[in-house]
Amino acid sequence: MDRRWLALMLALCCAWPPPVATAADGRCPMRGVAADGAALATAPARWGEWQWLTLAGGLGAVGLAATLDDNLAGQWSHGNDGLAEVGNVYAFAAPAAALLYYGVRGSRGDAAAANTAWAVGESALFTFVANGAVKVVVGRERPNRSGDNEDTFHPFSFDDNHQSFPSFHTGLAFSTAAVLQDSDLPTAAKVAAYGLAGLTAWSRLHDDDHWLSDTVAGGLLGYAIGRWTVHRKGLASATGYLMPQVADGRLGLAWQHEF
Repeated sequence: MDRRWLALMLALCCAWPPPVATAADGRCPMRGVAADGAALATAPARWGEWQWLTLAGGLGAVGLAATLDDNLAGQWSHGNDGLAEVGNVYAFAAPAAALLYYGVRGSRGDAAAANTAWAVGESALFTFVANGAVKVVVGRERPNRSGDNEDTFHPFSFDDNHQSFPSFHTGLAFSTAAVLQDSDLPTAAKVAAYGLAGLTAWSRLHDDDHWLSDTVAGGLLGYAIGRWTVHRKGLASATGYLMPQVADGRLGLAWQHEF
């Protein structure tokens, strides 16, 4: 299913006008995608202190979630099957719908919309590649019925049962929300995109396809790739930020808006 949806998104992406930067100088837009991918892969070589501290914080959040994997395994699967299916479908429907909406606008001459469509497509593609690479390298087993295999790994395995970490559905949903954060959608729609991405994370836990730390890692990875793509495309605005927040000993997210 993942591959079919990805193929659909790539087909939609390739159907729309290229980003302004590649259209202006006559370059093939796919060369731009390749250049962006190379820049993303080598980004750590250019990181400063803030980026490394952010990575450390993210790894800390994943580690904290991992301490809860065993206790929370199997605790999410009590009814609400329909709601869980909504979250699962949303992960793929969101980028496809965004590509269609902004792609149609771009085909009618809206340069900003065309760039947003390409940002959504690139973010989805990069999330797919990065997530898949980590899955294979880590080789973590998916939760079993007893919920006692959270520490079982099979590195460099291509078996789907050994590809629990990180969650691709969650990563894809958060990468799309991260790009749409700087789109021209209403603020309420942007906040809803993150809320529905959270629903996707819960859906993966509900279906016992992932551990809690898998969804945290997937969400952080997708968010980071989405935000990187936005800045790479020059679409970032300074009006709103999704920020981690620690209050009363609890870790959460907060939306900060500048007026």
